[in-house]
Amino acid sequence: MSNNPNFPAVSAMVVFTHLVESGSFTTTAQRLGVSKASISRELAALEERLGAQLLVRTTRRMSLTEMGEVFYERCRRVVEEAEDAERSIHQLQAEPHGSLRVTVPMSFGVLQIAPRIPRFLERHPALKVEVEATDRVVDLFYERIDLAIRIRRPREGSYVIRRLCPIRGLLCASPEYLERHGTPQTPQDVADHECLTYRGASELWRFRTGEEIAVSGRLTFDNGEALRVAGLAGLGLVTLPTYLCGQDVREGRLVPLLLDFMHPGTSAFVVYPENRHLSPKVRAMIDWLAEELGPEPEWDAGLPVAGRHKGWQPPGKSD
Repeated sequence: MSNNPNFPAVSAMVVFTHLVESGSFTTTAQRLGVSKASISRELAALEERLGAQLLVRTTRRMSLTEMGEVFYERCRRVVEEAEDAERSIHQLQAEPHGSLRVTVPMSFGVLQIAPRIPRFLERHPALKVEVEATDRVVDLFYERIDLAIRIRRPREGSYVIRRLCPIRGLLCASPEYLERHGTPQTPQDVADHECLTYRGASELWRFRTGEEIAVSGRLTFDNGEALRVAGLAGLGLVTLPTYLCGQDVREGRLVPLLLDFMHPGTSAFVVYPENRHLSPKVRAMIDWLAEELGPEPEWDAGLPVAGRHKGWQPPGKSD
């Protein structure tokens, strides 16, 4: 193949891939340590060999042509395979370094990951970590994310999924709300109460017995911390993960309800692109997360979670 003058060399593919991803001739030249003029010549020669225009350039921007999009996808795979081949020789012994991009759910990231991150950085001084805390489902491939934490098992088919720790929930209300509206004794009672709901989530609350109760309320949020604040304000019943409401329950600001009917909950998972040779930085983060969070997270300590709720009493009460 290398003797065919019409076959694009891997070096040209590397140049083209960097050019597309950076969107700049100047940036590409700096990354590759060559002149801007040489990048222009490489692109021109590549388009001539292919007999197709790959990029449309104006004074303000450049964009891929249809053929350019197809060629870029193939080039990106070739470049990744080449980089992977080189990385695989040294990575098992390599010290994690470079930049690591991680995405986590908003409340979980703020409350449980951010306070712990300093320990990870101290352990790996050559790593720079960028954490995106958001409740939207981030596309790891297109947004170039190295690793994601998901609450509930994700459905990504082309990614590796590893369970980290249990995520348990409690149905709660403030003492003030219960004093005004009474305490539900069965799952069916929940339907008669004002319920605080998460936008986009099912309006069926599920219980361990298999019952699904349709709930309704006048207040909906798209953020778990906001739901917690509304629950503390006595605006209704609310289901919250224990990593979010645990301290409130331990200190009596929220009262857990229907403990005999609690749903067992779900899990937190780490998700990362499938790769035969896992990079040291991703491996380091996965191992650290497993060490920090699992198998029994510290935020559940002293809480009436499923399996250890019998005999639990609210703060200040005893048998």
